[in-house]
Amino acid sequence: MKNRSAYEQALTLLGFRARSAAELRRQLLRRGAPAADVDDAIARLRDQRLLDDEDFARQFARTKVLGAGASRRRIVQELARKGITREVADRALDELRDQDGVDAADGIFRVAKKKWSALARLDEPTRRRRLYAFLARRGFAPDEIRSAMLALGEEIA
Repeated sequence: MKNRSAYEQALTLLGFRARSAAELRRQLLRRGAPAADVDDAIARLRDQRLLDDEDFARQFARTKVLGAGASRRRIVQELARKGITREVADRALDELRDQDGVDAADGIFRVAKKKWSALARLDEPTRRRRLYAFLARRGFAPDEIRSAMLALGEEIA
């Protein structure tokens, strides 16, 4: 793969899945591409609108909210690991909420209800403890978890 230009390598990587500019840069450098070539390739991809961190953040947030039911905090952390700034991540989540009506905070009840059903074979204290831990691993705050569990308790009672 070293015989191919950084631009060609970048196109191949983007063909597999969307990436942030920082993520793409790290991958290309790891593969041995010269830093100057990597910077040129990233600039060219941005000019061609094939690389856009804001669009990447919106797509990533949408997938995480609708699919995994991740919290806002968790999504921002994952985007930071991918090289997306806090401002871009917050803007992406706000746009998702304002334009598409998809809010990370709304996902907790849906995810909690599904997990509650999956834990049906357990006794109630164990079920509650495991649900709490599951939601905490998804990045939800203790107050959000307690509210969801209370709402869930009212619905299943």
